[in-house]
Amino acid sequence: MSMGNNAGIGNDAMHTDVPEYLGPVTWVDVSRIYEQAARIGEADTAETEDEPGVDPNYHADMRRIMDSRGLFFMDVPAPPAPVKRRRVTMPTPAPLDWPPGFAGELAQFIYRTAPRPVKEVAIVAALGLLAGICGKAWHIPQSGLNLYIVLIARSAVGKEAMHSGISAIIRACARENPMFHKFVDFTEYASGPALVKACVGNPCFVNVSGELGRKIKTMADARSDSPQHTLQTQLTNLYHKSGPQAIVGGLGYSNTDNNVQSVAGVSYSVIGETTPGTFLESLTKNMTENGFVSRWLVVEYAGERPLKNARANVTPPEAMRRALNNMATQADLLIAKDQSQFVEREVGAGLSLDLFSNYCDDRINESGDDEARRAMWNRAHLKALRVAALLAVADNYNAPVIRQQHADWAINIVQRDIVAFAKRLDSGDVGTGDEARQDKLFTILREYLTLEVPASYKVHPEMKKNDIVPLHYLQKRTKRAAAFYDHRFGANRALDDALGALIAGGYVMEVQRDRVVEAYSYHGKGFRILRLPEPD
Repeated sequence: MSMGNNAGIGNDAMHTDVPEYLGPVTWVDVSRIYEQAARIGEADTAETEDEPGVDPNYHADMRRIMDSRGLFFMDVPAPPAPVKRRRVTMPTPAPLDWPPGFAGELAQFIYRTAPRPVKEVAIVAALGLLAGICGKAWHIPQSGLNLYIVLIARSAVGKEAMHSGISAIIRACARENPMFHKFVDFTEYASGPALVKACVGNPCFVNVSGELGRKIKTMADARSDSPQHTLQTQLTNLYHKSGPQAIVGGLGYSNTDNNVQSVAGVSYSVIGETTPGTFLESLTKNMTENGFVSRWLVVEYAGERPLKNARANVTPPEAMRRALNNMATQADLLIAKDQSQFVEREVGAGLSLDLFSNYCDDRINESGDDEARRAMWNRAHLKALRVAALLAVADNYNAPVIRQQHADWAINIVQRDIVAFAKRLDSGDVGTGDEARQDKLFTILREYLTLEVPASYKVHPEMKKNDIVPLHYLQKRTKRAAAFYDHRFGANRALDDALGALIAGGYVMEVQRDRVVEAYSYHGKGFRILRLPEPD
């Protein structure tokens, strides 16, 4: 990537330690660009650990050298010998802001014209539309730009704007460019073969799905040979099939007229909305271990129902329609020629994404055998890179370059997804198995000890002071949790089993009934909290 006249290109006689295998070098001063990445670059200042790795100073010098030679920074050669690598830390995720550039303008239009404006809904719709148009015609190393995004929000807050906003844009753009509509599909696919056939017939589109959580729950409950299970399998497979070198396998039937041939490079994106309970309780251990969960970028809105918008269904401005139609036309031409354009990176943005990749690696290694937490970080860097590339294409589809603002925003939205999912995992809100019930019970017990108990629970103050929790409190707190009320023998049986596991593990013990009656005038079961594990 050439930096042009703004990078201060020139020969620098002071640098004499250039490795011989790189040959003659024209040096580039990129200090100003690195300063722009300082907020994330500071992640490389944490303590040094005794593990082999790559010296960040070596990579910084090599990137400068490779940039001056017009080579992509991922081509940096390995260092002559392994050295100690500093452990990467990242800043706390910031509140979700509008995407930079044209993607932000698109999201803000959907927001302004929504019946019930919600920023998160508008952002998901904008990213989904861009992925539907750009997913196949532009690419990053070994991957196209398709996305799987699910919006989690309570009922009746305005999630339908995801559908209505995209529909309004399609209608407006299709009047001038009839082929525009092919990049968006509202079909509800019922099986894996049906989805594959659709992708073969249309190799680049976003599928806008309604109530995605219920669909995923159906997949989780389905038999291995059912249509719903084949749909999960194909969703898992198609996620990595958008790159120029990817091949989507064909389908063979006894009736050869129904056969589907293999096709190169299919960019299938999907966006959908769901309520928190429906989505989270549907995630099974198998979905975590096979990588299905890690493919999804989750955006959550926890706010209240917005006021009704009197300006809904406004037509997109001419400049926005023209930009989208030009982008779609360019995508159509590239796809027709079986070509895909590479998305470049500024050096500073590349450094930020590279550090985030190292950070994800560290989190995976720290997770040990905890597959759910390993899965959270497994594709985080890839998701950030795809989002950043989409923002770059939206700003300049002729010569897209990931700039610092693209990288920062993409990393932040992915980190927010992981932080929110980790909290749900810690609280036992993910899944409906034994582990989820125990995690939920640990969360309830921590809250019992640290927060004020509402008077409606009618808990004797001295019981709380002495770390004794009454059974009726636990029954009320767990009866509405999916992990308990979905148990095949009911919520009370699920609670009994979970308490038995905690007793066996030495976390709680049942207090003798006569002592509870004598001390607190409570005639039910009580449990003394002995110790609780620290949340991950």
